[in-house]
Amino acid sequence: MKKIKLKNWPNEPPATGKGIQILAEAASVFFKIPLTELRSRKRTNEIVWPRAVCMWIARDANYTSQTVGKWWHRDHGTVLHAVKLVNNLIETYPKYNDQFKKFKTFAKEYLKKHL
Repeated sequence: MKKIKLKNWPNEPPATGKGIQILAEAASVFFKIPLTELRSRKRTNEIVWPRAVCMWIARDANYTSQTVGKWWHRDHGTVLHAVKLVNNLIETYPKYNDQFKKFKTFAKEYLKKHL
């Protein structure tokens, strides 16, 4: 059997999204917001910040913007905006940076237990 060229295919298959789901569950616990609200269309700061942090972490874990956006019922542009928002907030306000670091530590432990 002759091999076909796979130049348009990445070396690894697409991520399943299970990690994004567990990350979102960790955010629900940490920020004390129901997961349904985090995934809702609500755009209050209390909802947007944890959602954006999850998107930032998922992108940092090499999930594509499309995969992250799909899980959150958003498009990839929203994910890119969320990453910029988080970067701006943690660079501008020390308390956002502190909470961001605390959540990353919490999420890492949560993922270890639930993956």
